[in-house]
Amino acid sequence: MKYSLDQLSAFKAAAECGSFSAAARRLGKAQSLISTAIANLEIDLGVSLFHREGRYPQLSAEGARLLPEAIAILQRCDQLSGIAHGLAAGQEAKLRLAVDDSAQMPWLGDLLEQLAVKFPYLELELLFPIMEDLHGLLLSGRVDLGISYEAAEHPKELAFHALRQCEMQFVVSRQHPLALQKTVSLEMLQNHRQLMVTGRHSGAEKERFRYSPSVWWVEGDWPVLELVRRGLGWACLPNHFADAALQDIVQLPLQFSESRLQVGVQLVWHPAHPLGLAGQWLKEALIHKSSQIMDQLE
Repeated sequence: MKYSLDQLSAFKAAAECGSFSAAARRLGKAQSLISTAIANLEIDLGVSLFHREGRYPQLSAEGARLLPEAIAILQRCDQLSGIAHGLAAGQEAKLRLAVDDSAQMPWLGDLLEQLAVKFPYLELELLFPIMEDLHGLLLSGRVDLGISYEAAEHPKELAFHALRQCEMQFVVSRQHPLALQKTVSLEMLQNHRQLMVTGRHSGAEKERFRYSPSVWWVEGDWPVLELVRRGLGWACLPNHFADAALQDIVQLPLQFSESRLQVGVQLVWHPAHPLGLAGQWLKEALIHKSSQIMDQLE
């Protein structure tokens, strides 16, 4: 490659400004340098980029075709510089975030928008494992931060911070036999199939919130919701998740002590795995947002 970034910058500036003199003012260079840079670029590329017959240079057909390519090269160079600057300042090459429930995205999305603005060149990997799998990813160093429901038993190696409380709903489809009942007892729930979210590991956490001896284990809240809609069983789902499908499902009128469940949502990380700049910013932003949510509830 014979042409330089300075030549491409001169080409771009002249095309956008409409004259070599205006391009020189934008770039803070002498007009003669701009003219020479463009002339040398034309020699290197073997085409004329401008028609110079009139008072102001006009892009040629070849110049119009090559301009977007030149701009793309300059943008990629800016991106390269931005990534390198971030890495030199301590920003991680990639931030890996695991979220137990994809239905958390509406409130989490605001922070991710801010993250994109503050770290425009950051590479983000966003995963949606089940709680037990999420803890395993953190322990192994596969992810940097996790957002999960509060576990019955916490891995002692991990650190936690409470973010918010999530109310659970017992729901069925409108066509399910339980939907026809004025009140539903625990015994009635036990007589029907329960649809439960499961990870890929066994343990006490998997059996949490199990009420029925008949269970279909399903990996993910959305598949559970689809099976509920089809009348294949009842489920205990997060309030914000169930509300999104109220046209197809109903909340059961329960009559037993555990009918109103609340589960904490936690930020989880491994203290032995240090965070980069972006991860530390997101961690602090999540903790700050959680304090705002708690203040609103008081």
